[in-house]
Amino acid sequence: FAIEGVLGRGGMGSVYLARHPRLPRQLALKLLNREVCAEAEIRRRFEQEASVVARMEHPGIVGIYDRGIHDEQLWIAMQYIHGTDAAQLSPDQLSIERVLRILNGCAAALDYAHSRAVLHRDIKPANILLAAPQIGLEERAVLTDFGIARVLGATSGLTATGTFTATLAFAAPEQLA
Repeated sequence: FAIEGVLGRGGMGSVYLARHPRLPRQLALKLLNREVCAEAEIRRRFEQEASVVARMEHPGIVGIYDRGIHDEQLWIAMQYIHGTDAAQLSPDQLSIERVLRILNGCAAALDYAHSRAVLHRDIKPANILLAAPQIGLEERAVLTDFGIARVLGATSGLTATGTFTATLAFAAPEQLA
């Protein structure tokens, strides 16, 4: 992949705008930080994220193209969503119609994920991408970052009773209890 720029950075990794090596396509390339690549649970979560999302095909869920490891660094190649995320919006950019469109898009994506036994568990404005309007298409909400998702009935051992995995500011009250 040819890196074209940085889309975002977090505690566990970075996401880059990249060009596919063989196809005329831009994509988002998520790299797990080298410092945490050695931690087995974090590696499993990162790999699980790609596997979980790759099983789902929905316009409101970011698509996964590939995953791998290069030089001991894990990566996931994902659909690039040209636009912004909901965390970047100011209140004056949020008409009632726009808020309802975003909420409806997120609800439809979550309904679909739940029908596939997947719980996202980290819904927050930064994980709601807003695809820029295109000719004939309105802006649409796209969920991303299924890094702490849970597959109901799975026996991965990545979550256990009594543990807390969420973004604190956006955690559901029942998780905090």
